[in-house]
Amino acid sequence: MTFLMGTWLLGIGLLSVSIPVIIHLLHRQKTTPVLWGAMMFLKESPLQMKRRKNVDHLLLLLIRMAILALLAWLLARPLWNTARLNPLAGSQPVDMAVVIDHSLSMGRRSGDVTLFDKACSVVDRLTDVRNPVLRNGDTLAVVLAEHQPRQITPVPLSARDVGNLTRVRGQLQALKPGTTDGSIPIAIEAAREVLRRGPNLRKVVLVVSDDQKTSWDVGETAAWQRAVGDPINGIDRGLEVHSYPLSPDTSVSNITVGEISFQPAFVGVNIPVQITATVSNSGPREVGALAVHLSVNGKEMSAAQQVPALGAGQSATVRFDHVFTQGGSAYVRVWTDAIDALQADNESVAALHVWDKLPVLIIDGKLSAAGGRFPNTTYLKIDMESVNSSQAATSLIKPKVLGVLDGATAKLDDYYMVVLNDVPQLPVELQARLADYVTRGHGLWIIMGPRTTPAFIDSLATSVGGSAGLFRADLKSKTPRSEKTAPPIEIKDPNNPVVAVVAAGQRNALVGAVTQKWWAIAPRDPDTQVVLATTTGDPLILERALGRGRVAVWTTPVFNLDWNSWPLMPNIVPLVHETIYHLSSLQAGAHNSGNMESGTSLAWNGPALDGVQSVSVDVTLPDGSADRDRPATFRNGRWEFNYPNTFLPGLYQLRFAPTGLPQPVYYGVGVPRRELDNTALSKQDQDWLTNGKYLDPRNPRIDEASLGSLISRDNQGTEIWKCLAAFVLLGLVMETYMTFRMAGHQKQVNVLGNAMTMA
Repeated sequence: MTFLMGTWLLGIGLLSVSIPVIIHLLHRQKTTPVLWGAMMFLKESPLQMKRRKNVDHLLLLLIRMAILALLAWLLARPLWNTARLNPLAGSQPVDMAVVIDHSLSMGRRSGDVTLFDKACSVVDRLTDVRNPVLRNGDTLAVVLAEHQPRQITPVPLSARDVGNLTRVRGQLQALKPGTTDGSIPIAIEAAREVLRRGPNLRKVVLVVSDDQKTSWDVGETAAWQRAVGDPINGIDRGLEVHSYPLSPDTSVSNITVGEISFQPAFVGVNIPVQITATVSNSGPREVGALAVHLSVNGKEMSAAQQVPALGAGQSATVRFDHVFTQGGSAYVRVWTDAIDALQADNESVAALHVWDKLPVLIIDGKLSAAGGRFPNTTYLKIDMESVNSSQAATSLIKPKVLGVLDGATAKLDDYYMVVLNDVPQLPVELQARLADYVTRGHGLWIIMGPRTTPAFIDSLATSVGGSAGLFRADLKSKTPRSEKTAPPIEIKDPNNPVVAVVAAGQRNALVGAVTQKWWAIAPRDPDTQVVLATTTGDPLILERALGRGRVAVWTTPVFNLDWNSWPLMPNIVPLVHETIYHLSSLQAGAHNSGNMESGTSLAWNGPALDGVQSVSVDVTLPDGSADRDRPATFRNGRWEFNYPNTFLPGLYQLRFAPTGLPQPVYYGVGVPRRELDNTALSKQDQDWLTNGKYLDPRNPRIDEASLGSLISRDNQGTEIWKCLAAFVLLGLVMETYMTFRMAGHQKQVNVLGNAMTMA
C-alpha cells in the first residue's frame, strides 16, 4: 500500500491519536473518602453498574482514537494495490499534459521538417483516430513553452472528445516555429495547473523539446520546485514528468546575420552612412556564396552584396552605403535567402533616427556680439556648414554663435552640443550649467587658442555643484608651446570616431599638417583618452567621459594660421564634422538606435505640446499584434514612455495620440542570444534532473516506442478514501451515541442520589 500525500502526513496524523488518551488521563474523576454519619442510610451502588461505567469510558476512548487514526489515514490518501490481487486488472486512466518547446531553437531542421513540426506530431500520435495511444477515460492538455507559457487547452480534453482534439491539432499545425526564448520549468508549472482540473488520479507531464540546456534551466532549484509543486525535495508528489527529446540535423550548416551597425553613429539627412552586418556560418560544413539584401523602411535596395563561400566557423562583414533623404525614425533590415538549419536568425532588424538638423551652440571667447561679428569663429562656422558638392545644398549642422555673456543665459537643452571656442574666462554659473549639461548626456567641445589663459585651464578642473570638474590637466608652461620646426602629427587612437574617417585604410590623412603652437598639457584624469598628438608627446585632441556625456579638448585652434595650417587642410571639414557627430551621437543613442537585445525596454521621449494633457501610445509588435492605449508619463517638461515586453524579435512601431508628435517611431529587437546556444543537456544535467525527482527516475526519457507503455503503465492502486470516509462517519455516529448514553447514566445516578438524600 502506498500513500499519495506521503507517509510523513500519516505519521503526524497518527501522533494525534494520543490526544484523547492525554485528555482522558487529565480528566479522570478522583474520589476522596469523606466520613459521613448518614452513610449507613444509603444503599451501596451495585458493582455491575461501576464496571459498565468503566467499560463505556474505555469504549468511548477507543472510538475517538479510531476516528483520529482513520482521519489521518484518509488525508494521506492511501492506494490499495489491486494488481497484486487481480493481475488482469487494467491500468488506471491518466491526465496527460504535453509541454511543447516553442522557443526559437525548435525552428532548427530535422530532415524536411522543423523540430517544432515533429513535436506537434507527438500530439497527433497520441490522438490518432485510427490507432490512438490515449484510451477512454484518459485526458489530454497542451501547453507551449514560450517566453510566457501558453495554455492551448485551459482544461484537459477527454480522449473521446474528437472534435476538440481535432481543433487542437489544427491549431498546432497552423503555428510557425517560435522566435522567443522559453523556460521548461515555468511551462511545467503551467501544465500542472491545467492537470489539477482533470478528473483522473494519475497526472503525467510529457516535455517535448530539443534538449537545449538553456531552456531547461538546470541548477535553478527554486524554479523546478515551483514547477513540480515540491517544496521539500524527495517527497512523492503524485506527478510524473518525462522528457521526449528531439534531435536536430547536425550535418546542416546555419547562417546567422548579426547585429547591424551604422557609421557615423549620428545619422543625418544627406549624410553618407555605412550600414554593416556580420554574416557567420556556425555549422559543420562550408556554405556556398550568399546574396545579402538590404531594405530601408520596407523598401528593398536594388543592389545585393555577394558574400563568398564561408567555411565552418567563418564569418564575413557586409557593407552597404546609403544616404537618407528624409528625417525621422527609420529602420533597416539585412537578410539572406539561404536555406539552412534555422531560418529565424537569417535576418536582422535595426532602427535609427535620421536627423534633419543638428543645432550647435558656439560660445566665442569674445564677451559680446559687438559689431555683430566673431572673427575667431568664422573658419569654424564655415567648416560646420560646408557640404560636399555631391550632397544637398542644405547643411545638417546649424551653428549659432554667442559671446560669453550671452552664452551664460542661453538655454543649453536646445542644442545637441556646445563649443567653447578660445574662451579666456568661464563664468562660474555657466561652468556649473555646462557640468550639469554634459553629465545628463550631452557633448562639450573645448577649443584652446591665443585668447585661452592658464586661469581658464585651471578653472576647468574646479569642482562646481558637486561635479568633478569638466576637464583636469596640468600645464607644462604658462604660455603656448611654439616650435619653428613643426613636429609631425601622430594618430594615437585610429578607432576613435573623430579621426576614424581620416585614419581609414591604415593611413594618416593628417600627414603634412603644420602645427607650430599648442597648449602643452598633461591630463590628470586616468580615463582621459589621447586621440591625436605630436610626435613629441603633447596631446592635440583629447576626450573624456563625464557622467553620461563627453568632453573633447583641442589644444590648438582651427581658425589661426599663426598656430597651424589646419584651416587650409582638405581634411579639416570631415574632422570638424566627425567631432560634432561623435559628441552629438549621445542624443542619437537616447533613441535606442541599432539592435536592441531581447527583453530590453523601449524608451521614448518627446516634447510637450500646447494644450495636450495626456498622450496614449499604440505599440505594434513584430507579429502584427497591437498593444493599444498605453499611457505616456509627463516628466521634466517632456513626455516619456517605456515598453518592457520586447521578448519577440523584430520590428516594433510606436504611434501616438494626439498625432501632433512625430511618428511612427521604430525599434529593432534582436533574437534572444541564449537561443543561439545549441549546447544540449549533458549526462550530468540529466542526473541532476532525475536525482532531484524533477524528472521521473523510473523512466525519465521517452521515445516513440515507449510512448504507449507510458500511458498504459500498471495500475498504481485504487484509492480507498471512500471506505475510510464511511468509517470516519460511522465512528462519529458511535461517538455521539456513546456520549449521550453516558450522559444519561450520569443523570440517573444523580437523581437516585438526591432521592435517597431526601429520604
